[in-house]
Amino acid sequence: MRIGLLNIGDELLLGKTLNTNAFDLAGWLGELGHELVFTLAIEDREDVIAGVLRDVMAGVAGIGALPRCEKLLLTGGLGPTRDDLTRGAVAGFLDVPLEYNSEAEGWLAERLGVKPEAISESQRQQLYVPRGTLPLRNPAGSACGFSFELNGVSLFAFPGVPSEFRAMFDLHCRPSWQRGDAVLMRKRIFTFGLAESRQRELLRGFATPEPFRFSSLPSESGVAIALEAFVANAEVETQKVLLESAWKELLSLLPAESIVDLGGATLPQTVFHLLRERDATVSVAESCTAGAVGYLLTEIPGSSQTFKQGYLTYANEAKTLLLGVKEDLLKSRGAVSEAVALAMANGCREAANTDYAVAITGIAGPEGGTPEKPVGLVYIAVCSQKGAEVRRFQFRGDRKSIRWSSAYAALNQLRLFIINDLRKV
Repeated sequence: MRIGLLNIGDELLLGKTLNTNAFDLAGWLGELGHELVFTLAIEDREDVIAGVLRDVMAGVAGIGALPRCEKLLLTGGLGPTRDDLTRGAVAGFLDVPLEYNSEAEGWLAERLGVKPEAISESQRQQLYVPRGTLPLRNPAGSACGFSFELNGVSLFAFPGVPSEFRAMFDLHCRPSWQRGDAVLMRKRIFTFGLAESRQRELLRGFATPEPFRFSSLPSESGVAIALEAFVANAEVETQKVLLESAWKELLSLLPAESIVDLGGATLPQTVFHLLRERDATVSVAESCTAGAVGYLLTEIPGSSQTFKQGYLTYANEAKTLLLGVKEDLLKSRGAVSEAVALAMANGCREAANTDYAVAITGIAGPEGGTPEKPVGLVYIAVCSQKGAEVRRFQFRGDRKSIRWSSAYAALNQLRLFIINDLRKV
């Protein structure tokens, strides 16, 4: 099935808001076996919205026309403010008036925990839908959605707030869009510290078997490697054998230490499981990542079992007062150094009384670099009762990317350290 996505909002075009809805939808549709044929962001203007709808719903062909789709998801412009113009634009396109919907009134009253007559006037704007359309309940917000079909295209109008968009897609689209004639067969892992150029060399002799597709998607959190395909129900058992064999061959070609988890868990999930399985705790001391490592370590539900506390020690005085780093060490080696990273890690573990500790010190930029210690220089130390290690990194990019690259590198270093720690038993 071919799906189109129309995003409405000046904030998207002005770069004030990241369009995560398009990213999320592409992933959901891929898992459901459908194709996202276009995604388009347009401004908050009724004539523009109506014009695009004429293009899509009429199935116009030719130069500059959008691809034909069977379903169109429209997001944004359904809230209570004066720039929420989607309802009026769609009503104008359909040449029908807006009508107050009593069913939507009941949904909103229930969500707000008030009687229908207590709903404010500004909130009531969200309860109007174009005449003849089907109102759609919003389980995660106050704005009512709606749907209709025209010229063989089904349109679903959802709010643009990502949590509401997801909730409404799950409620109104996902159940009926699940393919019954085929299933998604997938094997996926995440690697870390394996450059894509090196990966390409290692997998040069690997032949991806039909009908499966190979994908390699890099990010700061690692590289996701996958083999996947939609397979007809009758062929699942046969293709399962083929996939298992190909996957085993692929994994054998990669360095074991680069594979985050053979079961496909992410880096934060893997570190959490390693700690929890051993009833171990961890603390962090961060000097250039502003709590990013602590954030990643607590991203998984239940992380309070493993993460004890963190220290943001940007100033030298904080490193001395909270972590016990000697003043003369800071003066002689500098805050960004191997020795200070080790001292931070050991001091952190002792102060927090944890099994493991991670420390980061570096220069995230854009200022503060020198020829000897350039922007992007980062030292990461990990320690336990059995020992400690420190690694030097030279990251590239802007301040944000350097900080996140550092945080994920710290998690991976902790992962490998825990595994090696176990071998010393």
